[in-house]
Amino acid sequence: MKGNTIKMKKLNKYFLIAALCVSPFSMFSQSTDEPKKPSDAKEDLGDETYIIVKDYRPILAESAKISDSPEGDTSSTNPPEMKYSIRSQKAETSYETSTIKAVKIKDEPLTKLYRSYIKLGLGNYSIYNGELYVNALRSKTGSLGLALGHHSGSPGLKGVGPAAYSKNHGGVYGKYMLDNKTFAGEFNFDRNAVHYYGYNSEDSILDKSQIAQRFNIFGLKLNFATNYLKRDKIDYSAGIDWNSVNDKYEVNESDVRVHGFVGKDIETFYVRTDLSFDYFKKSRANYELFSSNTDLSRHIINVVPMIQLKNEKARLNLGVDLALEKNLESEIHLFPKVDFSLPIAENIFYLFANVSGGVVKNNFLTMALENPFVNSTVQPMNTINKIELKGGMNGSFSSRVSFLAFVKYSSFDRLQLYYNDSISSNKFNTLYTNGKVLNIHGELTYRAGEKFEASVHIDQYKYSLDFSQKAWHHPNTEVKFSAKYNLRDKLYIDGALFGRGSYYVRIQELNGFSEKSIKGYVDGNLGLEYRYSKILSVFANFNNLGFARYYYWNDYPSERFNMLAGITYSF
Repeated sequence: MKGNTIKMKKLNKYFLIAALCVSPFSMFSQSTDEPKKPSDAKEDLGDETYIIVKDYRPILAESAKISDSPEGDTSSTNPPEMKYSIRSQKAETSYETSTIKAVKIKDEPLTKLYRSYIKLGLGNYSIYNGELYVNALRSKTGSLGLALGHHSGSPGLKGVGPAAYSKNHGGVYGKYMLDNKTFAGEFNFDRNAVHYYGYNSEDSILDKSQIAQRFNIFGLKLNFATNYLKRDKIDYSAGIDWNSVNDKYEVNESDVRVHGFVGKDIETFYVRTDLSFDYFKKSRANYELFSSNTDLSRHIINVVPMIQLKNEKARLNLGVDLALEKNLESEIHLFPKVDFSLPIAENIFYLFANVSGGVVKNNFLTMALENPFVNSTVQPMNTINKIELKGGMNGSFSSRVSFLAFVKYSSFDRLQLYYNDSISSNKFNTLYTNGKVLNIHGELTYRAGEKFEASVHIDQYKYSLDFSQKAWHHPNTEVKFSAKYNLRDKLYIDGALFGRGSYYVRIQELNGFSEKSIKGYVDGNLGLEYRYSKILSVFANFNNLGFARYYYWNDYPSERFNMLAGITYSF
């Protein structure tokens, strides 16, 4: 505020003095005791106006601060020394405790089991499917069951011969358990029928009986083993397996394998030895000429001592496989057995590596199961996997995502390859070659509880065979994607998409043979099941959704789109 203006009218001198005293300016006035009046003074000041203009300056009056600093108490005392003691005395009581009964937890209700299960289905290409399973109900001492199955079809494939097929199975199995021992056994019979339809039907007219093939397969397994929860005692197992196969062309082959092991904990190690003796013999077909390789009996003897290091985290197994093999000649092989696993982050990330090898048995039964279009005159030879080196990692990215990746290198003698026979081109014969193979494998799995699961598998192969030969019918790439979905425990969806890369086959020519590249393929399947109740459901399976015509074996095209639908019932 630039200035203050005070206007006073008709104020006596006392009020004027009082007003000026509160003003920030000082003035002099006449004393009220002895007033002095100048000659020209007037007794009454009358109405006057005084205007005082000056800057406002607030002034804070100084004050005197009293400062007293506290001082410590300098007085001292001498407290008296206290002496006391505590004497405990048991208070007598007449209270008596009572036994508290254990709390009982209500047992969860056991799921009701049904003794029998049946599945029936029909599809295009005259496909018929039937399955029956009968099992004993819950028992603490053992189990017993029966399984029967039939699947057949008659696809009408253009440009090739009749391709009707059927698969039949029957088996019984059981197990009997004692306190520390278990007896198990099973008997199976399979009858599989196919036709050698891999030829040009426009150039050749063959009767179905001329190209028919049938395999009767009998199997028996008996086993006796200990079932101790801890391995501080001697644990052991002994068993015998018998298989017999015969076909339409009077080929008979018997295979008997006796096997077992014995092991025991010794301080920080677990020591184990495996023993096996495998004998098999194939007779010649009714149209086969006699040679030094027909009616040949063969056997494989294995002795495998091993030591396992017991560690809560890392795992290390060391051993050797001493194998005695008899084909045309007798040979002795020695293979290393090393298996190592180390957790980098427990339950999350693991590294593993192993070194192994062995004698891989090839006989008429293994061939018929792998390639049912094999010639009955085939003369099997065992494959020698001289060395196999494998290393990789597995683990989990999260509680739902897991992975596996490894690289495997193998060196072998007598790798078994199939090719179209030079005499019967619609049948396959075998050739054995030496070489090496590199396999890179990767897989990723996603699980969302019991509702959804999906996985992808990828394999890349590179073969290096003697004489620059190709690995016939072995693709360079294999990919598979599968997924399962459970919708409210009512609708179950199961889908798969798989593909094989290109591969080579052997083509017979006038002056020898050549190698031909076959394009790869992609196939997709879809399965649906609606569970109306716990005992009744309906299903539908759709195969080859891409309607692709591809060849798993040379000159043998697959069925195009096909489906199977039916019901299942438990009782």
